[in-house]
Amino acid sequence: MTLVLVRTPTYRRPVLLKRALNCLQAQTHQDWICEIRDDCPDGSARRIVEEVNDPRIIYMNNKPQKFMIENLDACFQRENSHGADYFFMLEDDNQVRPDYMARGIDIIEQIGVPVCMMNQVIEDLGASGEDRYSTFGIFDGIYDQKTYSPTEIRLALFGWTAMPNGSIFWSKNIRRDLAFRIGTVPGIDEDLRAFRLVDPVYVCLEKLAVWAQDESATNRNLGFDKGRIRREMDMQASARALRRAAWRSTPPAMQAEFLNGNVLRVPMDKRIYEMNPAGIRTPGMQAPIDLRKKLRQKAVDYLGRVHPSIRKAESELTTGV
Repeated sequence: MTLVLVRTPTYRRPVLLKRALNCLQAQTHQDWICEIRDDCPDGSARRIVEEVNDPRIIYMNNKPQKFMIENLDACFQRENSHGADYFFMLEDDNQVRPDYMARGIDIIEQIGVPVCMMNQVIEDLGASGEDRYSTFGIFDGIYDQKTYSPTEIRLALFGWTAMPNGSIFWSKNIRRDLAFRIGTVPGIDEDLRAFRLVDPVYVCLEKLAVWAQDESATNRNLGFDKGRIRREMDMQASARALRRAAWRSTPPAMQAEFLNGNVLRVPMDKRIYEMNPAGIRTPGMQAPIDLRKKLRQKAVDYLGRVHPSIRKAESELTTGV
C-alpha cells in the first residue's frame, strides 16, 4: 500500500477534531498516518485522540505554543520520519470525502504531477441541514480541470486564494516543500504558499473536500502581539504587495493574455477589482468602487504595513531558494 501522511493542526475544537478524524477513518484508502499537532498549552486534544483510539493517529503537543500560522506552516514541510509517499493537511474544522486520498494518489500517478488541488465546498458552521453546505465549489469559475503552471496558479490571486490549504495533496517528489518557514500576517498564508510553488499543479474540480468558514466561536488563536484592526490593515497591505510581486513575475505575454480575459476563468471585473488597489495598471479598464471602499483603500495605504515575509516570497521567485 501507499502511505499517506496527514497533518492536523488543532486548537481547542474537540467536537470538530473528532469529526475530522472520523473522516480519515472513512477513507477508501486506509494506509495512512495522522499527526495531531495540538497547539493548546493544556493538551486538550489528547482526550479526543484517546477516545478515537486508532493506532494510526499520533498525538503531538506543541512545546512551546506555535500559534496559528507557524502550526499550519509546519504541516507543509516535506520532511517526515514515517517514509510517507503522499501528504495533505486536514485542519480540525475541515473534512474530506471518502475518496479524497484515493483520488489524490490516482491523479498524481496518472497525470504525472507532484501536486494536485481538490475542489472544496463551503460549510457554514452556524447553519444546519442541507443549507449548511454550498452547492458550488471554491474552484468553480476560477479554474478548469487541468494542469496549471506555478505562474498561472499565482494569477488566481486576482480573484481568489491561489492555493487553499485544505485543497492541496502532494507527493514526496515535490521539488520544493510548501512551508515558507517564516512568520506572516494571518490571512495571507495561503497566498504566500503559492510563491513556494515550482511544480505544475493539476486542479481537480470534483468536490472532494469541505472548507469550514470560521466564525467567532471557532477562530484559531492568532497570538497576542496585535489587535484586530492592526492585523486587518497589515493583512490588506501585505496582500496587495503579494499581488504586485505575482504580477511582476508574470511574463509580459501572459500578462496580456490575462488582461484579455484568458488564463483562468476569473471574471474580468473581479480581475480588475483586485488589480487596481494593488497599483497595477490596467489601461482603459477600471473597476467601479463605492466611497466606502475608497476610504478603506486609503486607510490601508496610510496605516497598513507590508510584512517582511512578502519580500522573502518575491526573492524566492527569482533566486529559487
